[in-house]
Amino acid sequence: MHVQVITGDGPQGETNRLRHRKELNAWFNESGKIVHAEAYDPAGLVAILEVRAATEREFLVLECSREQIQAVLEWQSETDEFVEFENLLLHLVRKQNPTGESQ
Repeated sequence: MHVQVITGDGPQGETNRLRHRKELNAWFNESGKIVHAEAYDPAGLVAILEVRAATEREFLVLECSREQIQAVLEWQSETDEFVEFENLLLHLVRKQNPTGESQ
């Protein structure tokens, strides 16, 4: 499993890299690969990623809190030896507060 944490500094916390990722996802019509983290608590986010990882290999996870990112990183270390997650790629986008700072 590969985890990339993206912190934003632009409007609504979006970096150029994140905008590029969204454009690519839209171009490939893979919006189903976008997970909205604000809909889940940390354990719930890990659970939904684990379920969806059975059929998908890459996700863009938007609006992640510190706790959610920590839970995903812990899950990554717990499953480090699991072959089924070997090629899983997660892009975690850090939630921003109204001033543009990472929460």
